[in-house]
Amino acid sequence: MSDQVIEEEDTPAEDVVKTEPRRKKLPIGLDLGTLESCILSKLSKPGSDQHHGILVPTIVGYPEEGILAGILPGNSGMLHGNDALANQLHLRLVNPLSDGIIQDIEATKSFLGYLRERVDPEFKGDALCVIGIPAVADEESKHKLQEAAKSVFDGVLLIPEPFLAALGMRDEERLQQEDYKDPVSNSLFVDIGAGTTDFCIIQGYFPKPEDLLSIPFGGNEVDVIMDQLIRESYPEVNLPISMIRGFKEEYSYVGEPESGVRVKVPVEGKPRKIEIGKQVGEACNRLVDEIAESLKQVISSASPQSVFSLLQNIILTGGGSRIRNIDQEIQQRLLDEGYENPEVRLSDKDYSPLVAIGALKVAKAAREDQWLR
Repeated sequence: MSDQVIEEEDTPAEDVVKTEPRRKKLPIGLDLGTLESCILSKLSKPGSDQHHGILVPTIVGYPEEGILAGILPGNSGMLHGNDALANQLHLRLVNPLSDGIIQDIEATKSFLGYLRERVDPEFKGDALCVIGIPAVADEESKHKLQEAAKSVFDGVLLIPEPFLAALGMRDEERLQQEDYKDPVSNSLFVDIGAGTTDFCIIQGYFPKPEDLLSIPFGGNEVDVIMDQLIRESYPEVNLPISMIRGFKEEYSYVGEPESGVRVKVPVEGKPRKIEIGKQVGEACNRLVDEIAESLKQVISSASPQSVFSLLQNIILTGGGSRIRNIDQEIQQRLLDEGYENPEVRLSDKDYSPLVAIGALKVAKAAREDQWLR
């Protein structure tokens, strides 16, 4: 139905002003990840470990040419997330991002639109979205993400992911407790993602460039190294990277080599069991090597008055933080390098929604003039 303005008989048309109903503001927090994204529009109640985040694989699927009607659900021209993965036999799958950076702008716009629809199906709200970005994303990367996001959301803010993770981990109910270590006041966050590992000194304010470091080494590189090591040991085995990633997620560890990890793989279509414990450990230890070297660089940039307490509050988050023993191994590396009483710990909450929770906290507090529109 078209909009209509009903005029009184004696009122000139030019004096009639049509007013639009005010749209409700909808703050949104978004962790736009290389492999998985989390979007959130509602915070959990204080003291609750439950969150309302929606986790979605960061993938877009386009139908293969000539696909018959009725093969894809709803004869869709495009599928996203789990729907795309469930129908991948009939789709061309596209990863919108690589190492946290947009690689396909149209796929990114489509994916962001899908995410908005998940939290605001009827598009009734004025969607104001804070999005986490890699710690040292360059201006071109930020501009691409801004333009893609502004085509979907009504307002956008881009904030470094490690800061948002710290804010997401923060328990405001415990700030007055003497034994509580506030992750926002003076900490060093290490966000181990799929495409990058981000380091951030957090001292109660949005981090400055000198507080940030990002290295292009994360879970994806571990997958590649594992693949190479397995091929070297078993030349007849040719596995897709998705299967390698599954083995890593189930058996990953760091420290001394371990054996006893036997997995079933296809060789010329026949099942065969191979031992991959050593390969898993070596690949994961390479990640620790990279993190330990980068940590020394970040710690050296901290102010002298903060560095000793900073060393007591090093927090690992992201998917890579769930590698078995990684906190203990990194702490031992720092001790071996001569740092005094370092304390490395894992985020004490489920890491997957932390960036989105922190982003939503920022979105709720942001001023009107801060939003990019």
